[in-house]
Amino acid sequence: MERRKTLFRDLFAGKPLERLPIDVRVTVPSPYPVQEQFRNGDKQLEAALANAVASWEHAPSSDGIPGMRPDVGCSCLASAFGAEYFWSDNPNQTPGVRNKILSLDSLAEQVGGLAVPDPLQAGWLPEGLRRIRLFAEAGEGFVPVALLDAAGGVNVAADLLGMTELMTAFYEQPRALHALLEKIQTLYAATIRAGIEAAGGEANITTTDFEDVWYPEGWKGHVSDDISAGFGPDIYAEFSAPYHARIFHEFGAGGLHNCGPNPCHAAYVAHPVSPRSLDLSDPYSHADLPKFKQSLRGKAFVYLFYGGGPKPVDWYREIMELMAPDVIVVPVIHVGPKDAEPLCRELQTIATEYARRMEWGWIPAGI
Repeated sequence: MERRKTLFRDLFAGKPLERLPIDVRVTVPSPYPVQEQFRNGDKQLEAALANAVASWEHAPSSDGIPGMRPDVGCSCLASAFGAEYFWSDNPNQTPGVRNKILSLDSLAEQVGGLAVPDPLQAGWLPEGLRRIRLFAEAGEGFVPVALLDAAGGVNVAADLLGMTELMTAFYEQPRALHALLEKIQTLYAATIRAGIEAAGGEANITTTDFEDVWYPEGWKGHVSDDISAGFGPDIYAEFSAPYHARIFHEFGAGGLHNCGPNPCHAAYVAHPVSPRSLDLSDPYSHADLPKFKQSLRGKAFVYLFYGGGPKPVDWYREIMELMAPDVIVVPVIHVGPKDAEPLCRELQTIATEYARRMEWGWIPAGI
C-alpha cells in the first residue's frame, strides 16, 4: 500500500520517476445486474468488495490502489432538488431523470424560489451517504471509498432544465443559469463534506467524486463534466471552470472526469485553479490524445481507461510512442484474475521506458 501511495504522491508532485504507474484491476462477475446493485446497497457493496479483494490478490505488482464506489446514480443531486428517477427496462441501465422540473419561461423567478436542499434529507443523497458509511466500515481503513457521483454543476442543470433548454440558457439567460449553478454548487460542496464525514475522514476516500482511483493527500478534489463534450471552451470557461475551481480550492486540485470527446481540452487547465489530472475513457477520448500533447504539457497527466480493441500491451505502447516526452498517460485496465499479473509485468517494461523519455516537472496552473 505504501509503495503504491508513494508512487502517486511523487507523480502528482512532479518528481522524476524510474517507472510510470500502471493501474491493473481485477473484475470478477457479479451475480447482480447493474440496476439491482443501484437499488440495493448491500448487493452493491458485495460486488465492489469482491473486486477490491480480487485486485489485491491477483495483481500484487499493480500500482493501482483498489477502492470501492458507493453509487446511487449520477442524477443524485438533481433528485435532491426534486427530480424523479427513471428506471428503464434494461437491468444493466443506470437510472436517469424522468422529467425536467425547470423551464426557460421565468427561469430567474423559478431559480429564485428554489431552496438549496439538505443532503442529509433530500432525494437519493441520504441513501448515498448511508452507503458511503457502509462501504467505509467494510473497507476497515484499508480499502478507500469514492464519494457520490455528483455529475457536475452543468450536468445537474441539464437534468433540471433539459439539454436543449440548457444550451439556450447559456446564451439567452446566463444570469439565471449562474444563479442556478450557485445553488447546485452549494449543495455539491455540502454533499462532499457530508460524504467525507460519513467515510470517517479524507484518509478513507479516493476522491471527492465517484472515481475509485486513489488521489493523494492534498489532491482529493475531483469533479465531473461529461456534458462539456457538447460545447466549446468559451462556455466551459464561464459556466464550468469557476465552479470546479471552488472544489479544487477547498479539497485540492486533483482531477477532472469527462469520458470524451474533449473540445474544451485546453480550457480544462487554463484556470488558475486547474486539475493535476484528467480521467478519460479511451473509446471516446483516444482521438484527442494528439491535442493533449500541447494543451496538457507541463500541466496535467491523464488516467486513460482501456475500453477494448487492441491488446492492452499494444495499446499502451502506441500511447507511449505518441505522448512521450510531453504528457504522462497512466493506463487503467480491468481484466480477469488469470490475466492480471502477467499483464502487469508486460506493462511495467513499457512504463519504465516511458519514464526515461519524459521531461519532468509541472508549470503553474493557468499559464
